[in-house]
Amino acid sequence: MKKEHDVILFLSYIIILVFGLTILYSVTWGRRFSYLFYRQLSWDILSVGVFFLFSRIKRKFWEDNAVYLLLLSFGLLVVVLLTPPVAGANRWLDLGIASFQPSELAKLSIVMFLAWLYTKDQTLKIGIIGFFTTIAASFLVFIEPDFGTALMLFALWFVITFVSAKFDRLLIASFIIIIAVSPFVLFFGLKEYQLKRILSFLNPAAYSREAAYNTIQAMRAIGSGGFSGKGFLQGDMSRYGFVPENHTDFIFSAVGEQFGFLGSVLLIALYTVLIWRIWKTAKNTHSEFMALVSTGFLTIILFHIIENIGMNLGLFPVTGIPLPFISYGGSSALFFSAQLGMIYGASEKTAKT
Repeated sequence: MKKEHDVILFLSYIIILVFGLTILYSVTWGRRFSYLFYRQLSWDILSVGVFFLFSRIKRKFWEDNAVYLLLLSFGLLVVVLLTPPVAGANRWLDLGIASFQPSELAKLSIVMFLAWLYTKDQTLKIGIIGFFTTIAASFLVFIEPDFGTALMLFALWFVITFVSAKFDRLLIASFIIIIAVSPFVLFFGLKEYQLKRILSFLNPAAYSREAAYNTIQAMRAIGSGGFSGKGFLQGDMSRYGFVPENHTDFIFSAVGEQFGFLGSVLLIALYTVLIWRIWKTAKNTHSEFMALVSTGFLTIILFHIIENIGMNLGLFPVTGIPLPFISYGGSSALFFSAQLGMIYGASEKTAKT
């Protein structure tokens, strides 16, 4: 039976990109940030090229170079900590024409490394190496500080390790360790603003003018959109800056305000199709390595979607996690596209799928 690449995955990817550009245009149009739309348009065009480039790279290349990619990632995570902070954080490397977040590469490299490692052997030693490698990467990201991405890296380890079905005792032991260590991290390891974000999530009224302000404004914007929304370019709260960071972390509030419940459900439906096709690839591929890689990428994208929409609705604490292909950002668009490109290259769709 003739096999071909997953066209549904590609189409859903392109439609979400266009949706994201539409929303970004609406929140920057006529303002001093209007240049951000054209910059993101350039990044998205480049991202589509990256998508096709990564779709052509053979699986063996990633298996042979997973360790080198991880070492590069660790090197950049160390280098970024030595650079001058931007907005109080050491997350970005200034490349002159653009900024780059090493944590984006860290997510990809951890997935590749764990998938490569777990296909080698299933001894406890292999599992422990994967665990402590992930902990080390999470720690470097945590002290940038970037608590959301650090948490995601550990979630990646947990999901990939669970799906590999090789280290059940290690999973149980690590879960006990995390439960024991969590109180110390929450009370002694977090920055003041990070702790306030968690406290504001638990008691928004007490922090309505501080850490909870962005979330409260986002919820108001979403609620004002009603069932069908105010219309394109008609969202006063999103267009006139009443919702801070409405082009990045809180861009979902603009979706809710301008396109209402219907537009929000449409976006979630598009994401659901994308997740479904990634899951199909993970399930149907004959390569254990690509099955684990696809599972890791699915976890990354799903984590971003749930966390970002959740913090816009006040369901989760604010962590600075962008909405895939919707939030402004060159690094995230490129790396999400690279991940989807790899899955697209590994996907094989038959008449039965």
